[in-house]
Amino acid sequence: MSMCECSAVSLQFGIAMSTAAEDHLFCRQFRELTIRRRGGLLVIQFQRWQRRTIYELMRALDAANADGDISIVVLSGEFAVGREGDCQPLALEQGPGREKRDEVEDRFIQQRAADFVMRSLAKKLLSCRKLLVAFVQGPCQGLGVSICCLCDLVYATEAAYFLLSLSHLHPCVEAGPSWSLPHIEVLLRLGERADARSALGSGFVASLAADAQHFWTRMDQHSRLPTASLLATKRHLLRPWREQLRAQLRKESTPLAAQRRRLPPAKL
Repeated sequence: MSMCECSAVSLQFGIAMSTAAEDHLFCRQFRELTIRRRGGLLVIQFQRWQRRTIYELMRALDAANADGDISIVVLSGEFAVGREGDCQPLALEQGPGREKRDEVEDRFIQQRAADFVMRSLAKKLLSCRKLLVAFVQGPCQGLGVSICCLCDLVYATEAAYFLLSLSHLHPCVEAGPSWSLPHIEVLLRLGERADARSALGSGFVASLAADAQHFWTRMDQHSRLPTASLLATKRHLLRPWREQLRAQLRKESTPLAAQRRRLPPAKL
């Protein structure tokens, strides 16, 4: 091997080691999520659900948007947020303040805080500039269904099923959040519980995977496609309600809307 070839190999090895170190450092920034790279795929795996999980998911989506080497983002892992019968599976509200507040005003503040968290997550999911895919292998409930509704594609195995409860809306239900509309639309079509084949027949699930290996093989193949082709597919997949929802979320982000949200309801 010539000196030039040795230098080229050393350079490639150094770049690979540097990239691996950067990926390791990037993944260490997340405590509630397991994140790994698979070529052009960024895999985000849910382990448990807390309010911090949502914040980390939004940060991971921002990082994916900024990385030109990533073409597909896959959400996988735990999609069952809360158990059947839980009225409040995820603490989205702010913690209790030190000062004692009026009960009506305190409930109003909690509702708005929860709605802000979920509205921010919906905007992040809808504005993701990569092909966003959800892979469900087991139960998907509550907030998990809402997240799947806002993805471009949903894949599932035969073992997957969907519990279309709205329990995660409990702290902000009086605010009438627009981000919940896709979830409610799916609820009306499928009922409270649907297996993978029923979800496939309704169009909610794009395709069934025989097993995890089958799914990842397909995603690896998709990630090698030209980015322009994947983005064209993403635009083609956008459903009519998505642009309406994005417009509504932009409207809710205006200063006037924010001022209205800060005003507590009038006391009777």
